[in-house]
Amino acid sequence: MSKSLTVSKNNTQRISDNVYNTIKSAIILHDLPPGFHLSVPALAKKMGVSRSPIRESVQKLISEGLAYEKPRQGAYVTKFETKDLLPAFEVRLVLDGLAAKLSAKHVSKGLILKLDRIMSAHRDSIDNGDPDNYTNADIQFHTALLDSSNNPLLKEMSRSVYNQIYAAMKTRAAPLGPENTYHDHLRIYNAVINGKEQEAETAARDHVGNIISTILEISDGDALI
Repeated sequence: MSKSLTVSKNNTQRISDNVYNTIKSAIILHDLPPGFHLSVPALAKKMGVSRSPIRESVQKLISEGLAYEKPRQGAYVTKFETKDLLPAFEVRLVLDGLAAKLSAKHVSKGLILKLDRIMSAHRDSIDNGDPDNYTNADIQFHTALLDSSNNPLLKEMSRSVYNQIYAAMKTRAAPLGPENTYHDHLRIYNAVINGKEQEAETAARDHVGNIISTILEISDGDALI
């Protein structure tokens, strides 16, 4: 079992929230891989907590799509196929557009510096053929836009959608290639840092639309096999 299942000593969180965040992070980072059996007794023993917060966390992960339940067998980490991500990206089309628009509206020097660093890391990861750092830069880019939207409800609504997509990205199931993603991000970046709200929203929606088109092409190809 993963060595990353160490419960944080963060005393500001409830133990159930702490356990949930630890397991969720392990799933997204693939320390708990797709198909892994989320055994409540085994996880409780590994993490040094009672079964109750484990059981609560597993049910929450199931409701968010990061795990699924087999009758009389328990819960398992979800294995994402590219075509299974279509509903998440359809929702993300709206959420990303709004996040980019609000980020452009509230653009600050701090956000520009953060996006500069992320875009630089993004470019370097592609040039160096480093898929893990590329994925991390992709995640950081969209997280930065959500954080700078100044809209807590938008961030909360985006959480479960992004968790599914990030878990899939770690298996390379997310379909849009690094170069295409980088150029889409560059278009969003230029609109946001210049405070162009409508352009930022359009660029973000176009980016997700490109991903959806690729997913549909993959699905059509699978149907023909």
